[in-house]
Amino acid sequence: MSQHDFSIFLDQYELGARWEIAAGDSGMNNTTRIVQAGNNRYVLRIYNNHQNKSTVLLEHEVLFGLLGQKNRHFDVPMPVANRAGQTVTEAQGGKLATLCHFIEGKRPSVENNSHIRGLGTAAAALCKGLSVIKPQGEPIYDPYYKLEQSYEAISIPAMRDITGEAGLLPEFEEQITCLQQERESLRSYLKSIAELPHQWIHGDLNFSNSVARGDAVVGLLDFEFCTVDVRAMELAVVIVDLIDWADEGQLERIALFCEGFGAELRLTEEEAHAIPLLLKLRMLDVTLHFMTRWREQLDEAAVLQKIVIQAANIVEWTGSNELRLKALFQERLAGVGQPQ
Repeated sequence: MSQHDFSIFLDQYELGARWEIAAGDSGMNNTTRIVQAGNNRYVLRIYNNHQNKSTVLLEHEVLFGLLGQKNRHFDVPMPVANRAGQTVTEAQGGKLATLCHFIEGKRPSVENNSHIRGLGTAAAALCKGLSVIKPQGEPIYDPYYKLEQSYEAISIPAMRDITGEAGLLPEFEEQITCLQQERESLRSYLKSIAELPHQWIHGDLNFSNSVARGDAVVGLLDFEFCTVDVRAMELAVVIVDLIDWADEGQLERIALFCEGFGAELRLTEEEAHAIPLLLKLRMLDVTLHFMTRWREQLDEAAVLQKIVIQAANIVEWTGSNELRLKALFQERLAGVGQPQ
């Protein structure tokens, strides 16, 4: 994007000084840039995947609900109002943007044990904070357990058709068969998953959506996909990041994360027991999301290939380690098996 493209949005703010643009860590859905204006730094986010103002306003409702809480142990983005007093800025043609105060720090590292444990603590504190907010806006995104309704257009047979059209078959036949079978198996558990405790969740919490300073995790970012879902899904989203790592330390990292979370907040036994299912559900949701993106010509086939391989690996690893994972989650998250 050019300087002019950014000025369309930034000129609608009273920044008090000439601004300059630096590159930010953009995701697949948005364009993100760091804005320096005098001694102040901001983050400009331009939404590329939708032009729905109510979606962004709901995100801001959640953020202001968290920002207004006392004794909060983590930072979240603080939206900046433009000259019209609005926190959502619109360009001609409907493209939307927001400006937030910059949170100092760097992304935490999965190689740093303090960061892993700290993200667990922050995730638990976030769960407690989100449990008491009462946004007026309705959730935009369906819960993960509504997988079949959300991706009704992609049936189990259609998963193979799409990967074939993308040129991934027969090379990745084993992976796509694994994902099809897991989706079929999960169907019988979706009703019981839906009965677990619900609340607002971040929905996309991971290492790339967090901020660390030193060994401490101090900030949580990107609340774009916040929704009402089962509480334990918040943990599952983080844990798949810990599994997707090319060494043998997955269980140790997961234990550290759960140690941090469990010290701050306890889950029910039913929630802890369900987390392996939620890990698989997360990866199936991600797979179907990227199949949709490929069908809509938003990604190259190589992107879908990477997701299919990653999802199948995580699903298979979770199944192979299910008993150990359940014992770990019961002990670290629900306190089952610990001495009284």
